[in-house]
Amino acid sequence: HVRLVNLEHMDKYTKGPSYEPARKYWLGDGLVTSVGADWKNQRQMLAPFFTPKAVAQDHSPVFTEDVTWFTERWSGVSRGDDAVDMPSEMATLAASILLKSLFSTTAREVIVELGGSVETMVRYTQGRLSDRLKLPEWMPSRGRDEYNAARRRVDDFILGLIAERRAMPADARPADLLTRMISSEESLTEANRTPRRLRDQCVTMFIAGYETTAKTMSFVWYLLAKHPEIAEALHAEVDGLPPGMSPKELEAAAPFSLAVIKESLRLYPPAAMYVRDVAEPDCIDGYEIPEGALVMLSPYLTHRHPDFWKDPMRFDPGRWSENAERGMHPYAFHPFAAGPRVCIGKNFAYLESQTILVALAQQYAPVLPPGYEPKLRMHGVLGPENGMPMFVKRRRK
Repeated sequence: HVRLVNLEHMDKYTKGPSYEPARKYWLGDGLVTSVGADWKNQRQMLAPFFTPKAVAQDHSPVFTEDVTWFTERWSGVSRGDDAVDMPSEMATLAASILLKSLFSTTAREVIVELGGSVETMVRYTQGRLSDRLKLPEWMPSRGRDEYNAARRRVDDFILGLIAERRAMPADARPADLLTRMISSEESLTEANRTPRRLRDQCVTMFIAGYETTAKTMSFVWYLLAKHPEIAEALHAEVDGLPPGMSPKELEAAAPFSLAVIKESLRLYPPAAMYVRDVAEPDCIDGYEIPEGALVMLSPYLTHRHPDFWKDPMRFDPGRWSENAERGMHPYAFHPFAAGPRVCIGKNFAYLESQTILVALAQQYAPVLPPGYEPKLRMHGVLGPENGMPMFVKRRRK
């Protein structure tokens, strides 16, 4: 069914009216929300920046630099007796990596401010979607005021940066993703070369990569803390790695760490569900799907389906050994969606997450408070409604 909607009958399923709030309130017409020829043009323009080779070459230095900074940051945290909120910790790191990769932004106060502003925009949009009263937007409210202020901060920063970059000589521009997008757009017609489109792409990439990585890594630490035998196997792998390995080298040298991330994504995919609007009537296994309906695809449920996963509720990175993965149904695992509209940042996310996990696991082993269990909620992405307190314990100097 996942394959049918995402590939075989994909022309019947689109991102239509159900995506209007996302278009209106935060993403605009970027890659995630665009459709038809507009989406194809954007995908073709951006795809070269997200190949495995491009990610390893262009973004590995940022991964390494920020993970080194965060490893030192946790050195201080580990000496205290207080628990940290793991989603907040991972959000700090993910925001820093993304803003450096996108804009070469290094100022910590800017990173914190933009991350908080984006969270405010997402929270307001989700609130509008779930608001049964649907109060008119002109009605004053604290949430609306906070959203407007957050959106102004984000737009002013990004649009100002775009204008500044375009005014610079090409050879003086920083070698980041914004520069590459500007260079690609300069070959387009004037009508397609607008600051607003670049703004939409930048916000889309930040939002799509920021909270998803933060929640993915939070659940990785949660699962490792719950399964000490898996953590022990991970520590044995990462402790045996030679110093100074690049993120790209980790892919071959540390397969178990990547298996841990994939297994966490199986049990707790940040995009636990996603929607498609039915543009043409269809029939799935005898069920009539009328035009105008919504089809909900749920990685959270597919990933736990006993027809495709043995003992599906068990955390078992061994599922991702080379032989086991080869025999897997190709659409039983879709944390990044699937088909032609699979998330363009998939390679970025895997390499970033593996770099974070290996570097931090070499020195630290986060521990859960007794009795803690996450209360899951979809708030933009899947996360713990009750936070995720953890104690950062140092394994070695």
